[in-house]
Amino acid sequence: MTHLKYKRQYLHPETREVLESSYYLKKGVKKQGDIQYLVGGKWVSKDYVPEIRELETKRKSCLRGFFRHIKDKMRQKNKEALAKGRDLIGENEFKDGSGCYDKLQAHYDEQIERYGPICPITHMEFTFERNNEQTGTGNGLLNVTNLSGDRLLNEQNYTKQNLLFTSVGWNLARRNFSLKDMSLLMREDYFERYCKILVERFPDQRYKINELENRAEHPQERR
Repeated sequence: MTHLKYKRQYLHPETREVLESSYYLKKGVKKQGDIQYLVGGKWVSKDYVPEIRELETKRKSCLRGFFRHIKDKMRQKNKEALAKGRDLIGENEFKDGSGCYDKLQAHYDEQIERYGPICPITHMEFTFERNNEQTGTGNGLLNVTNLSGDRLLNEQNYTKQNLLFTSVGWNLARRNFSLKDMSLLMREDYFERYCKILVERFPDQRYKINELENRAEHPQERR
């Protein structure tokens, strides 16, 4: 559809020169150049073609689109940990084939059945909206109520025990803060809900919460 409406040109990916045809030769092998479209008098990549942006927005603004994004984030976090020489505890339990999200879907359905279609921490209703003004550039605006995959314990991998679907806002706000930092920075009701779910999933973490409660009850013992 798009190639019928807009004039096209192809660029050499390294020199950025306009090619005479759609391909160039690299070590004797034909390679297709980077395509550009003439939109509003300007040559732009496909990411800036209105029809393509609209299709990408619709594709991403759905549950499967968000599952795809969450799986991409999982792979990214695992690679980052590996690059830093850190081994996350456990294995990623949500590895499916390419384009398959059955395991994430089952985990999501189980959570929704218990808490409803809301973030269990902030109680904001989940949204599935993507700002796609610049597809693929990483500059899209964030919607704080959008669905996000959060690990309760950042040192552990993406497991059924550790993965909680929350809002983007909560996930970004929590970051890598310790329980102590969270108790000082977060809203009290948010922190209480987080702790409740944490202890349900990881009973052995109860001692950390007990330590915080003891410090609060005996402030004179702080140093």
